[in-house]
Amino acid sequence: MKLAFYLRLSLADGDLGKNNKDESNSIENQRLILQNFVESMDELDGDVTEYVDDGHTGTNFNRPAFQAMVEDAKRGKIEVILVKDLSRIGRDYIGVGDYLEQIFPILGVRVIAVNSQYDSNNYIGNTMGLEMSISNLINTLYSRDLSKKFKSCVQTKWKKGISTYGRVPFGYKKGEGQQWEIDPEPAKIIRLVFELALQDYSTLMIANELNERGIPTPGKFRKQRKENIVWNRKVADEEWLWDARMVWMTLRNYTYTGALVQGKTSNIRVGSTERRRTKKHQQFITENHHKGIVTHEEFEDAQSVIGKQKERGFVQDSGFSLKGKVTCGNCKLKMMYNYGAVPVVYCAHTSAAGKMSTCDKTRHKVKKIERIVLNALRRQLEIFKQLAKKLEEEQKNKQTDLPAIQKEMAKQLETLKEERIRQYEAYAEGMTDQECYLKVKKELNQKIDKIQEKYERLLTITTEDGELMKEIQVVKQEAEQAEVFDKMTRHIAETFIDEVIIYDAEKIEIRFLFDDLIAEMTEKIEREEKEDVAV
Repeated sequence: MKLAFYLRLSLADGDLGKNNKDESNSIENQRLILQNFVESMDELDGDVTEYVDDGHTGTNFNRPAFQAMVEDAKRGKIEVILVKDLSRIGRDYIGVGDYLEQIFPILGVRVIAVNSQYDSNNYIGNTMGLEMSISNLINTLYSRDLSKKFKSCVQTKWKKGISTYGRVPFGYKKGEGQQWEIDPEPAKIIRLVFELALQDYSTLMIANELNERGIPTPGKFRKQRKENIVWNRKVADEEWLWDARMVWMTLRNYTYTGALVQGKTSNIRVGSTERRRTKKHQQFITENHHKGIVTHEEFEDAQSVIGKQKERGFVQDSGFSLKGKVTCGNCKLKMMYNYGAVPVVYCAHTSAAGKMSTCDKTRHKVKKIERIVLNALRRQLEIFKQLAKKLEEEQKNKQTDLPAIQKEMAKQLETLKEERIRQYEAYAEGMTDQECYLKVKKELNQKIDKIQEKYERLLTITTEDGELMKEIQVVKQEAEQAEVFDKMTRHIAETFIDEVIIYDAEKIEIRFLFDDLIAEMTEKIEREEKEDVAV
């Protein structure tokens, strides 16, 4: 049986209790509870895979380990999911209900929440019941209440002018206590950006000037200093350039006048990962918090220069089927979508970074890209179906032959074991000497071990074949549904497309989510063909 432990600890959980740790919800404690439960249940015997989201909120399901677990469940790699309690799955009672009553049952996955005394096997064909629904609702309300208390605590600090910045803005460094001091080298770069703006340079002109002078971006500067920062930028080093949006954000940063600005953005709602910029009167601003790099007059003058320029760089999807999946082959960044009269995708980095960028500047028509991807998908699915058909035929033949092979092996084992007994009886009765008996016994044992080893290997191969066929059936069902569509849809993209990499108008690379499965199928067919030739 294939078991999965799902362990989750949010940052809020971690801040509760003694020594900044909530022992009742710690990852170690969750693991121990699940291990003890499995050991007490004979029916739950099998390999365990752990999925751990440490530091992730339960108010939404955008958690890496949780999503990886769902994907493995879709591929038939999980039969039972175990959690400490239902709140570990999530604190959104509607979302949790969808997973427990819709998604996991469709995938054939059993869910057990130990402390909640919930076992989905007890609710087959029924809803989870009033008690479980109320429990999920309480988890949601608890999360919202905790979020409000946390937000209130943070805002109290903001009102007092206490910084909650994890990292000080570029151009500053931490001094004694909570003080910020000007960091000379990066501060020169900030000064230069403002000086160029005051000379009526546009944001793109400033980006070009900085790039031509070889001045590193804030991120690249920090990396060169080997600051301990987690980077999520995937752009290639040669394309790590200043762009118009970077300049725009620098010039709009009121912090550089010496003011502490906090609460610039807020979540749209509890549990949402989407954030929106708050209006200036809703922000918490503490003047003269630190020494300014520019004066208030210089800052205001710079605003008048860029006043007519709009902030760039935010994706407008408007139903784009390949949203988030189209990447520039040169800089490795996600390409932008323009939903004008003729929707296009293009590399925003090359237009924002200017002439120093070597990315392709073509604006690709969306319909053309979607058509190319859909045609490539159909060809790949055709290959997949041909491989699947061949494997299914071989599997069917194996299933027909398997009982006869097993029966023959069992018969051989029985004959050899009976012969071993006869040899012992002959030795015991003095009909053969010890040396002869031991020699024959050794030969018989070797034959028995060989057949048993072959039998176990056959069972292992049969099990592996079964797992592979399950994965094939999942993709096959999705493929049958996709065939009815004559255009690319969001569902098709989410189901089959991993990434679309555009190098230029002539070179497009498409990576499919089932590429590994096709490789495994091909390898298996080639291996079996070699075995047939050898026989």
